[in-house]
Amino acid sequence: MKCEGQNHPFILWAACFLWLISFFSITWSLLMFFFVGDMLWITGTDLVNAFLLLLGIIMLPTNVHILYSIANGKKIDHKAKVVCCPLWLSVFWIVIIAIAAIIICIDRIYSCQEATSKHLNISMKNYRSFLNYKKFMDNLQWSLKCCGINSYKDWFSYDWYDQMKDYEWDPSLYKRNKKEPLVTDSVPLSCCKSGSCISNYLLELGTNSINTKGCGKRLRRVIMLSMSAYLIIFILIIIVELLIVRFLIKQNNYCGNHRSGKKTEVRHIMSVNDKFHVSSASCQLDPEESDDEEASRNTEVENLKMDMFK
Repeated sequence: MKCEGQNHPFILWAACFLWLISFFSITWSLLMFFFVGDMLWITGTDLVNAFLLLLGIIMLPTNVHILYSIANGKKIDHKAKVVCCPLWLSVFWIVIIAIAAIIICIDRIYSCQEATSKHLNISMKNYRSFLNYKKFMDNLQWSLKCCGINSYKDWFSYDWYDQMKDYEWDPSLYKRNKKEPLVTDSVPLSCCKSGSCISNYLLELGTNSINTKGCGKRLRRVIMLSMSAYLIIFILIIIVELLIVRFLIKQNNYCGNHRSGKKTEVRHIMSVNDKFHVSSASCQLDPEESDDEEASRNTEVENLKMDMFK
């Protein structure tokens, strides 16, 4: 691992991956809130989508800081300040929020069957009274090509339309007991297979022109798949964020030890005078040792001259 130059390659790729995830999270969450916000609220998945949006917003400045540092050739420090807090603290909050989102996803997965039946039942009861429930059921039945909760017959036991206004006027309705449950053989037009179909008197005219399968199983499958996809995203975010912090801490600790090792390398061998000067006494040789060496050199020169004259 080098202390100078580029950061670890994993940090670069991980930062790019998290930047894409944060951009996708923000875009996807906003689209879901704008276009199918009622469906998210009725099915109880709006909270998970809100956590995804929050994570995307928090991750964006963190990843931009990492990528900006890499682009400028700077070493990334886990203690560096990002907007208002250190980098490691930003990652810490990202992990905490992702863990909370995972808990909510798991809860939605385990309670999916019961919650789906409950939400569909409430929507069918309020189909005539509240526009958002009507839009939810119509969009659901059109998109999933289904009708009712378990089958199209579920609509028969609900007072989902105003008979006196929308379909028929029957004087005998005034004579029936108010406590007697209303039973019809009609379904909403959103149960039709095509734009024009027979949605009334189904027991007499047949069900060839409508979708007969219920929406319960299909909606549960959609919710399970979406919650599983969210769960995978949250787990990946936690793993990658923790690995980035681990690599940054390891990289910074290694470089710090390497620099301190370079500074103390000479001192481990011998003591050094920090105020050393060339003209100081520490540069002078032992006088007695210098005289002996000079005398021996002179003797060798004299002997060499005598040999040459011989």
